[in-house]
Amino acid sequence: MLKLLVKTALISTLFIGSAQIAAQPKAHIKLGMSVALSGPASHIGQQLKQGHELYFNYANQQSDIKQPHIQLIALDDGYEPSRAVDNTQYLIRHQHIDALIGNMGTPTTHAIKEILKRHQLPLLMPYTGAEFLYQNPGFPIFKLRASYLDEAQEQVRYLVDELGHTKIALFIQADEFGLTLEKSHRQALKNKGIEPVVIARFRRNTNDIAKALTQILTTQATAIAMIGTYEPLAAFINQAHRGGFRGTYTSVSFVSSASLFADITVPAHVMVTEVLPDPNTCHGDICNLFRNLSKAHQQTMTYQSFEGFVNAYLFSKSLQHCDYTKLSACIATAMPRTLSTDKSLQSLLNQQQKSTSQRPVFRSYLKY
Repeated sequence: MLKLLVKTALISTLFIGSAQIAAQPKAHIKLGMSVALSGPASHIGQQLKQGHELYFNYANQQSDIKQPHIQLIALDDGYEPSRAVDNTQYLIRHQHIDALIGNMGTPTTHAIKEILKRHQLPLLMPYTGAEFLYQNPGFPIFKLRASYLDEAQEQVRYLVDELGHTKIALFIQADEFGLTLEKSHRQALKNKGIEPVVIARFRRNTNDIAKALTQILTTQATAIAMIGTYEPLAAFINQAHRGGFRGTYTSVSFVSSASLFADITVPAHVMVTEVLPDPNTCHGDICNLFRNLSKAHQQTMTYQSFEGFVNAYLFSKSLQHCDYTKLSACIATAMPRTLSTDKSLQSLLNQQQKSTSQRPVFRSYLKY
């Protein structure tokens, strides 16, 4: 039987599958992942990792000898750019990975872009909608999720067109992630003839929100677009309610809506844009398989674990269009072909949505 190998507490090396060694396909693919498995954003990284593993485990157990064995090596970067750089270098030099998949975060992804350029290493379906990834970044890439501009436009459509807000504040993480979303929200608001009433910032991986809270509460803002991880955003909403704010909040898919909603302890009206439909209620083969496998393994179903699962599904199905010995050269171009021809993926991404974006944007709500 295949065994789970753990190099350190920070490294999860998964040989996925339990088929007999004699029945394993000869081809072997190594994928790397750098996500937050510890720290304030760890729930996001843990769920992403879990979702990828759930499908790869399933795929490796299938009897199709044409499918290669997929090994996922997930490293913890704590949502810190310097650690993401170290992880990427380790994965390339010592693990000789074929591609990165599901990497988490704008600042962490931005920090490794020169490494990816130098090695021409594919970056597949990163958990970020940063605009620089949509503008020929100089290395092989495939993006499944909507861009942050798509998400910002959907939030502004909701706040302005549907709810009538015109006095909107921005509460943003002070790094590349926040800067990307600041630009996106400014552009989306400008298209409606609106400027933010204030832009307040806080430091990444902290709940240091007091100054930003004061800045926003001293304005006449009736809505706040929030950019960050779930802990500081929930803390802000809880404290803003105690400070008298009764307006509307929005945030982007990165936040993990389930974690955000769980940490909010006051009455609040929050809309979070999502890049996939609700895994608990969506329809189709992929949704059904995800729910069945999650229940069988007693795993919680979240947007993040579902996104990881869909990423792994799309990667596995794209292998039929690639020469395994030249995977790094072909996988990023094979995946669009799979996306356009796989009926299960088309059914998933074309489910009912309010968004008019080219890439689908969905919504989740907290209202009480």
